[in-house]
Amino acid sequence: MDADKVRKAWERAAAKAATAGGRPERTMAPILRDDVPTFIEAPFAGSVAELEGAGVAVLGIPFEGVKLLDPVTYAPAPAAPAPDGSIYFRSGADKGPEAIRRHSVFYSLRHGRGLIPETDRDLVIADHLRVVDYGDVLVVPGDVEASFMRCHEKLADIYAAGAVPIVFGGDHSIPIPVLQVLAGKLSGKLGIVAFDSHFDMSFEPKYWAGSQWARAFELGVVEPENFVEIGIRGVRESLADKAVADELGYRYFTMTDVDELGIETVAQEALEAATAGTEALYISLDIDVVDPAFGGQKYPDPAGLGARELLRALRVLSRGHVAGFDICCLAPRYDLQGHLSQLAARAAVEVIAGLALQRP
Repeated sequence: MDADKVRKAWERAAAKAATAGGRPERTMAPILRDDVPTFIEAPFAGSVAELEGAGVAVLGIPFEGVKLLDPVTYAPAPAAPAPDGSIYFRSGADKGPEAIRRHSVFYSLRHGRGLIPETDRDLVIADHLRVVDYGDVLVVPGDVEASFMRCHEKLADIYAAGAVPIVFGGDHSIPIPVLQVLAGKLSGKLGIVAFDSHFDMSFEPKYWAGSQWARAFELGVVEPENFVEIGIRGVRESLADKAVADELGYRYFTMTDVDELGIETVAQEALEAATAGTEALYISLDIDVVDPAFGGQKYPDPAGLGARELLRALRVLSRGHVAGFDICCLAPRYDLQGHLSQLAARAAVEVIAGLALQRP
């Protein structure tokens, strides 16, 4: 039978069925795997070809490497999961991507195609850009170099398609592979704004969630004057890390600065510093910058950013030429009601909305 006749036969049958009063034809649910939906129930891109035309591609990197066993000792990767009730040795960031995706159903594109009047009264995300979910990197637990090589492959696909990666970690080592790939795509310098309650200015171990910015500076695409941290607070800071911050002379805002200046002023000043003479902007969100009243953090510290402060800051920053965004260090095992996972999903939507605003 001719293929065109086959197709037309099914089309005629579908038209008859649509007026017959029975159930409609089933549609495929936007499920990534098991009970994990795609992010905001966006289409799943299962191949490089399906990235074509995407403005944003979500990528999960469920990698957790070196952990902190106690205030002065590292736990090598792969270390056993933290025992229930452990105060300092906390783990589970490798489960972050699926938790963020699950709670992103509150912002499903099937609700209103991404209508987000807080950002702009008439903004509908789907009217301006195509969002896809490119799944997860198949990481190798305990082998950071093999895992990051696999990250490079998926990230290279996203950038080759002209899309902006929205990356869900994993611990805060995740910016390393993203920036390694992004550095190769730039002809100029990169600005970085990092939300974090800690400086994260260790030099060793080479690949872990506290030495990522040393690796970023080594790439040669970011200068200290274009690097900004927002949310530094607490007594859990390293004297060595603070000394590095002073040596490099980059700008950082403590929570006292946020209180005194206001989050919009802080975000605007961060944007201006990060984008001065740079080609693109990278935003990194360590979720421990948020107040731990939400739960769900590997490294909680009281008196962090509130939800509205975080979203308002991202609303300002996402007006820049954003070339990547990550969310790291969410540990769902401590997020008993899912509130932090939902906020993380909402933060990603805010950045996507900022990108959408820049599209015709």
